[in-house]
Amino acid sequence: MRSHRKNGSHNASSKRGSEDMVKHLYLNRNIACMIVISLIANMSGSMILPLFAIYVEQFGISTLGMSILFSLFYVGRFLGGGMAGQIYEKIGAKRLGLSLLIAEIICMLLFPVAGSFIVLSILRLLQGLVAIGLTVFVRVTINHMSTAENRGTLNGYISSSEGAGMILGPLISGVIVSYFSLSFPFYFVAFFACISFVAVSRMTFANSLLKPQPQPQHPPFQKSQRRIKLTKQLLLYSTVHFLEMSAFAIFLTYFSVYATYKLHWSPAEISLAFTIIGISTFGSAPFIGKISDILKDRLLLCIIGLLLIMMEIILFLWFTEPWIVYLGMFIGGIGGASYLDSFYSQLGDVIPEDNRSSFIGNVVSLSEVGAIVSPIIAGALMDRFSLNTPFYYNMILVLIAIVIQYVIRLKSKSIRKRPLA
Repeated sequence: MRSHRKNGSHNASSKRGSEDMVKHLYLNRNIACMIVISLIANMSGSMILPLFAIYVEQFGISTLGMSILFSLFYVGRFLGGGMAGQIYEKIGAKRLGLSLLIAEIICMLLFPVAGSFIVLSILRLLQGLVAIGLTVFVRVTINHMSTAENRGTLNGYISSSEGAGMILGPLISGVIVSYFSLSFPFYFVAFFACISFVAVSRMTFANSLLKPQPQPQHPPFQKSQRRIKLTKQLLLYSTVHFLEMSAFAIFLTYFSVYATYKLHWSPAEISLAFTIIGISTFGSAPFIGKISDILKDRLLLCIIGLLLIMMEIILFLWFTEPWIVYLGMFIGGIGGASYLDSFYSQLGDVIPEDNRSSFIGNVVSLSEVGAIVSPIIAGALMDRFSLNTPFYYNMILVLIAIVIQYVIRLKSKSIRKRPLA
């Protein structure tokens, strides 16, 4: 009888171990798929940058037209974030992911056959919608799949793949076009999107991600309090991300101009600077995510990340030696990884699961306004004052974001210390 009991407990533990192994295998496969999708989303958006000059020549597009094409991508990102978050809640993760990948494939296949500026504009807008939709899909799904113990690490892998996409996009398109036709880079991304589509269709999601779940019922007063709290959180986190995205957009837009006319750099030296940022982000993001999980203080790492970004700006404003500027780029890449990992992990920690997708969607949508508006303001400042002015404006934006994060951190610590009774 004792041996029967032993055998029964042994079989039960073996079964549990087998189930855990299968669950772990599915989790790893899902994470790998999310990493590839994040890579595709960032690669497809950035790969067109080196091709703008060719499009200008081929279609006779004016400078204004080129600016419109560039900005339409960000308009699409602004429109698509909140929309993707709401659709996520209504149809679930799997359907949204598959729909976005179909749209990505169609968009990539149509780019090479676009015959007019109007069609190119529509495709560029669609590209922005799909790119931000995939970002929301990946970040929300990763936060749903993770726990407080590994959320930073998993978000680190996603930030790492975003950094890789920003490097590989322009690099691949530039190299491929040198040897093949203008259409080849788009077919390249479409091919990987097809592979991702197959992978997502075979993914195993938790029930809460497969389809919308019934919302938990709360008393009217509690529901009102909950809505007020979420609105305050949305305002605070959106403002922080708006400021950070504004600073990032100003840097992307004007660093090339600054390096050309102030530092007297060649295009190759400027490209190397952007590559260093991407490599730094790619290499550091998973490690920073792990530190975030160990420290359990996401906001502190957000603040450190923003301080490192400020250090990057100071180094290239105050020094002209290339190695110091490149060191600044490396530090800035680590800062960007630290901020992004910790920011999305913080949202996963503090926002309830039933509100998470729409919340993250609205945060990323609102932040894109900064990417559209701030470079215009910085350009006006540069015209009125000097080449340095946009970057001092940049530092002010980052400093405000640091102050807000610090206040949020102080409040969250005081709430945790408050006695229960």
